[in-house]
Amino acid sequence: MRKFTMSKTVGQETAHTISVVRPHLTNESSLLDVGCGSGWVAATLAHQVSCPISTVDIGDFRQVETADFHVFDGLSLPFPDKQFDVVLFSFVLHHVPDELKPLLLAEARRVCRGRVLVLEDTPVTWFDRWVSRQHGERFRRKIGSCERFGFLVKEQWLRLFSLLGLHAVQSQTLSRWCRSMWQPFARTAFVLEVV
Repeated sequence: MRKFTMSKTVGQETAHTISVVRPHLTNESSLLDVGCGSGWVAATLAHQVSCPISTVDIGDFRQVETADFHVFDGLSLPFPDKQFDVVLFSFVLHHVPDELKPLLLAEARRVCRGRVLVLEDTPVTWFDRWVSRQHGERFRRKIGSCERFGFLVKEQWLRLFSLLGLHAVQSQTLSRWCRSMWQPFARTAFVLEVV
């Protein structure tokens, strides 16, 4: 694997994600990072906690090594039922076509015995929606996909989670500046318990 250096912006984004995830982990926890992308979050967390961390994505986009990495089909997680204490979706579900979001979340529920953490862009203004559309289209070009994608608002996510038996114990609106000053978008962190 080619060696990459973490940029300042990626460092800020990684630190923010970890600040949301870390309180839900102990050294006895197990974590699955779904749609791990570059792998920076999982790799950085691995230096902070001694819990097992697994990563999956639809392709190998990692810029840093992560333990227990799997390429998956975007729907079926290659793990047995109730294997993980925490399943993380960090700004990835908006790339999943709307009709497939419930299927992937149901898979997360299946492999989780504790909490599902979802960090998502949740557009509120016209600017949020425009930027979200641009981001989604740019990512589709990058991976060579013509699949549809969708950004949901906070209330739509909460309704979907509830229908899937994922109880929202926390729904926190994040600061527009939480990740980078260049990306002042509406975002939400959801903490979901499997019921």
